[in-house]
Amino acid sequence: MIPRPLLPFAALGACVCALMSHGCGANAQTDAPASKSKNTTALPVRVQPVGPGTVVETLAVQGRLEVWRREILATRVSGVVQELPVLPNQTVKAGDAILRLQAPLVDVEALAKATTKFERAKRDLERRRKLAESAPETISIADLDLARDLVTDSELEVLIYQRREENRLLAAPFDGVLLMPPSTSAANTQPAVVGQQLGEAYQVAELLDLTRYRLALDLPETNLRRLSIGQAVEIAALADGAPAKGVIAVLPRAIDATKGSGRVLVDITQPPATWRPGGFITARLVLGETKSDLVLPRDCILYRENRPYVWVAEEHESKLVVRRAWLDLGAGDAGTLVVLKGVAAGEKVVVEGLSGLSDGVPVSLRAPDDKAPAIETK
Repeated sequence: MIPRPLLPFAALGACVCALMSHGCGANAQTDAPASKSKNTTALPVRVQPVGPGTVVETLAVQGRLEVWRREILATRVSGVVQELPVLPNQTVKAGDAILRLQAPLVDVEALAKATTKFERAKRDLERRRKLAESAPETISIADLDLARDLVTDSELEVLIYQRREENRLLAAPFDGVLLMPPSTSAANTQPAVVGQQLGEAYQVAELLDLTRYRLALDLPETNLRRLSIGQAVEIAALADGAPAKGVIAVLPRAIDATKGSGRVLVDITQPPATWRPGGFITARLVLGETKSDLVLPRDCILYRENRPYVWVAEEHESKLVVRRAWLDLGAGDAGTLVVLKGVAAGEKVVVEGLSGLSDGVPVSLRAPDDKAPAIETK
């Protein structure tokens, strides 16, 4: 048997490489990824051109309502409390009875004696006049003058006791609300009661005038320079928001060295009926108005590391994209701010749809009446 010749080792290796090479090429073609088109999403935003406007700088200060006029009602004479027609902390009208006193026994007796003395003096004077007419030689002119003086003195004494009786009625001198006992009284801390003996000048109540209020506001010295007497002030009660108008009545002539502030007095002549003395209010004072060619809404201004910026929408390579614009700001009010540097008049600033923006992000404009815009895909 003749043996078969063996293939050279080099030829065998070439065949194996050829087979492997063919297989690898087929796999590479199969695993090649197919090309895909990329989607670009434009975020829907609303823009507003930078333009002129007026910024009204204001200062909001809280304070408490104080009545413009108050009066302590005190007894003019002594007596026993007979009646208290009005309850504490109630409104009264001018002339309404606040307190009625009963005369003490000593005054009753004194009035009776004075009345009797007056009647006797009148009878004596009448007798002397008749005597002077019928028998002039029996009475002198001095006797008649003495009798007349006695009548006058007796009548005056009666009038004094009658006026004391009138003063036992304590009435309200003006419309207002009654505090019993007075809030400013240090002599008595309890209200008077029926049957209580009261002396003269006893402080019964305090009457507050509700037709006019006054505010005392402590303001920094820097703000005082921007206010003037007669300037209007907007005021609103914290309890119910009831508004009113006031005017600056007094500006301080000196500054508190400790606080660095001065006290401004504001008068309110037509307060709402719902206001109460001592209630909390918010006063809004206008410090000045600034007109500028560059004014932006506060809501569109963002901050990064305390630096303000806005997003400006502009065309770039046929696409609308946004860029960050750093700002220098000036005066401002509750809704707007003056821009000193960073944007130019007419540039479109994003005012709605600020979330997700960054430099170069494409955006699309939303219609003014579009409440729920869909994200556009290009």
